[in-house]
Amino acid sequence: MHVQLRAAKDDGTLIALDLYRWLRQDPEVRHRTPVTRGTARPGDGTMGAVEVIDLVLGQTFTALNLALAYAAWRTARPSGTPVTITAEGRSITVTGADEETVARIAAHLRPGAEDACG
Repeated sequence: MHVQLRAAKDDGTLIALDLYRWLRQDPEVRHRTPVTRGTARPGDGTMGAVEVIDLVLGQTFTALNLALAYAAWRTARPSGTPVTITAEGRSITVTGADEETVARIAAHLRPGAEDACG
């Protein structure tokens, strides 16, 4: 499953770039799925291209792996800047790193998940 992560600028820091670097340094992520940077068309209320992180979930790198990697990054950098995770045409925006957030991300990324979990 193709997944995109997006984050806005926060005090001049590109949060998406920081998250990308974190994921590339995480051994579980680095050895199990390719992580690339890209751009996407602007979303609601944004101008210009938006930086995104692309990755693929599969049998070796699962939704729970991604949720845990996100939580570890968020714990180390508690900026509160929202991160939007999009898969299969559905998006969820998260800001925390608690167990509930990890569960919400994993449920959202489960194949066939309904919009209600986001």
